[in-house]
Amino acid sequence: MTDEPLSLQGRQQTAQAMRRRMVITLVAAVVLIGGGWITLWAAGGNSSVATAPHAPTASAGSRRPSDELLETTKGLQVTQQQAVDQLQVVQDQLVAQQAEMKKLAEQITALTEKLDALQQSTHAAGPTPKSH
Repeated sequence: MTDEPLSLQGRQQTAQAMRRRMVITLVAAVVLIGGGWITLWAAGGNSSVATAPHAPTASAGSRRPSDELLETTKGLQVTQQQAVDQLQVVQDQLVAQQAEMKKLAEQITALTEKLDALQQSTHAAGPTPKSH
C-alpha cells in the first residue's frame, strides 16, 4: 500500500515539472515575440527616416533613430524584467505547492500506516463472539 502514495507523488511531481517547463517556455516565447515586434516596429520607423531627401534632416533623423533605439532597448529591458519577476512568482508558487504536497504525502503515509496497524490488530483479535 505504500507504493500507491509514492507513485501518486511521482506523477504529481512529473506534472509539476511539465507545468514549470511550459510556463518557462511561454514566458520566453512572449519575451521573444514582444522583442521581435518592437524591433520590427523600430525598424519600420527607421526606414521612413532614412529616405529623407535633405542632408540636414538626415542628420537630425539619425539622432531620432538612436533615440528610438534607446527607447526600444529600455522597453525590452522593462519587459524582460517583468517576465523575470513573473517567472520568480511562478517558481515561488511551485515551491510552496511542492512543500504542501510533501506534507500531504507524509500525512497520507502516516494515515495509511495507522490504517494498516488497525487492520492487523482486528485480524489478530479474531472474530468477536456475538451475543444474542
